[in-house]
Amino acid sequence: MENCKSLKELTLEEKIGQMLCFAFHGTEYNEQLKTLIEKHHVGSIICFAHNISTIEQISTLNYKMQAQSKIPLFIGLDQEGGMVRRVINDIVYLPGAMALSAGKPEDISELNYETMKDLKSIGFNINFAPVGDVNNNPLNPVINSRSYSDNASIVSEYATNAALGMQQALILPTMKHFPGHGDTAVDSHLGLPIVDKTIEDIEKCELIPFMKAINQGVEGIMISHILYSQLDRNYPASLSYNIVTGLLKQKLGFKGLVITDSLTMSAIWGKYTIKEIVKNSINAGDDIIMFCGKADLEEQKLIIETFKELVINKEIPLSIIDEAVGKILQLKGKYCQKVLPNYTNLGSSKGQEISKKATFYSISKVFSNNLLPLRASDKVLIIFPKIRLASLVDNANNNYETLGKYLPYDEMIYDQELKNIENIVQNQKKYDKIIIATYNVNESDYQTKIYEELDKNKVIVIALRSPYDIKHLPNCHNYFCTYDCTKESLMALAQSLIANEYHGKLPIKLSL
Repeated sequence: MENCKSLKELTLEEKIGQMLCFAFHGTEYNEQLKTLIEKHHVGSIICFAHNISTIEQISTLNYKMQAQSKIPLFIGLDQEGGMVRRVINDIVYLPGAMALSAGKPEDISELNYETMKDLKSIGFNINFAPVGDVNNNPLNPVINSRSYSDNASIVSEYATNAALGMQQALILPTMKHFPGHGDTAVDSHLGLPIVDKTIEDIEKCELIPFMKAINQGVEGIMISHILYSQLDRNYPASLSYNIVTGLLKQKLGFKGLVITDSLTMSAIWGKYTIKEIVKNSINAGDDIIMFCGKADLEEQKLIIETFKELVINKEIPLSIIDEAVGKILQLKGKYCQKVLPNYTNLGSSKGQEISKKATFYSISKVFSNNLLPLRASDKVLIIFPKIRLASLVDNANNNYETLGKYLPYDEMIYDQELKNIENIVQNQKKYDKIIIATYNVNESDYQTKIYEELDKNKVIVIALRSPYDIKHLPNCHNYFCTYDCTKESLMALAQSLIANEYHGKLPIKLSL
C-alpha cells in the first residue's frame, strides 16, 4: 500500500485517528479537513450530498484528501440506491433494494459492481451499504423499502450479492444495521429502538443475512444503535461488548471491519457523554466509530482528545487499539489504492442498460380492475404529492420531478396544508381516470384526506416509496408500487403505464 506505515511505526495519535470517521462541511479541501487529516490523522471521511456539487468537484476533493493524508484514507458515502444516494448524476443509476428485489434480482451483483466501479473512479473506496435488514415490521419508519424484503432468505441472498458486487469493484461494503433494524417502529436517528427478542429468535430471522454475508466473505459490517434487551439490557448494539465482540466476532466468527452507524444519532448522542460513547464503543469491539451530526470541528477535536485520554488512562487497552488498527491497515491495503481522478468514462453503456431494464422491471402491479390500459381518448388527472423525506437518510428531490413530466396528462400537486383540496375534488368530475401518487402514507395524514374525497371507481393508486401505503387506503381497486421516487423510477413508471406492461413482483406480504 502506497505511503502506508506498518502498525509498529504508528504513533498513538495516528492509531487513534485510524479508528475515527468524521463528516465535514464544504465542497473543497478546507481548514476542517486539513486539521482532521493532517494534524489528527483521521483515517475515514464520510461525504454527504451537501459535500458533492459535481462529479469533477468530488473527484478533485477526494484526490486532494488522499494526497494530503500520510496514511491512505477510507472515503465513504451512503450509496444504497434509489432514494438513498449521495452521488446522483453521471454514474450508473442504482435502484433501491426493494425495487431490485421486485424486478430483476439476478442483476443485483452486476449492477452494484457497475455503480461502484464509477464511484471508485472518482475516489471513493468504502460504501455504507448494503442494507441487510429484514423489514419484518410494516410500521418501520426508516428501513421499509430500503430493505430487499420481509423474507430473511431473500434479504440474505440479495444483500450478500450486492456486497460482493461492491467488493469486486474494490469498494468495501459495510452491510447494515447489525444485528438488524427491520423489526423496529422507531427511527434510530430520532430515538432509541428496543427489540425484545432472544438470540434464538433473531437467529431465525434478523441474523440470517449477516451470517450468509460472513460465510460468503463480505468484509465490512455496520453496527446499529438498537437496544436488544435480551442480549444486553444496558447498552445498544453499537456500545455493547456482548453484541459486537460476543455475538458478531466470537459466535458468528466475523473477521472483517466493524464500523458504527453515526454515534451522533439521537439513539446515542445526548443519552451518553462523549467519554461514555468512545469508551464503550471501542471496548465493545468496534474498529471504526463514526460521528456525523453537526460535524463541528471543535466537537471533533474533543472526541479525539477524549479518545486519547482514555487510552493514556488505560480505560481503553492498547491491545484493542492495535488489533483494530492492524485490521484497518490490512483492508486499506486492498481497497485504498491512490489513483488519479477519472470522471471521463463514467456510466458505461452496459451499466446503463442493466440499470434501465432493472428499473422498468421493478414497477409492480399489485392488483387492478378495468381502468387499464390508459387509452388515448381518456381524460386523466394526475394528483402528485409534495414529497416529504421518508427519513433523514433520504436525499431531497432537489429538482422536484413529478409523474406529470413524463405523461401527457393534467397534473395537480397536493401537500400537507391541503390548500387545494376543494379544487381537486371539484376537478375530478371532469376526468375519466385519476392517478393519485402517494409517498409513505401514515394513518390519517394529509394523503388519506385527499384519497377519501376521490371517486374510488376512477382511482389508480401509485405508491412511490412504501408498498404498505395501501394499509391506509380503503376500497382501493387499482394499486401499483415503484419503491423509489426518483427521476429514473418515474420514467419507468410512465413507460409501464403507457405500455400497460408490468413485471415487478411484490417482495413483501401485504395483509389487507
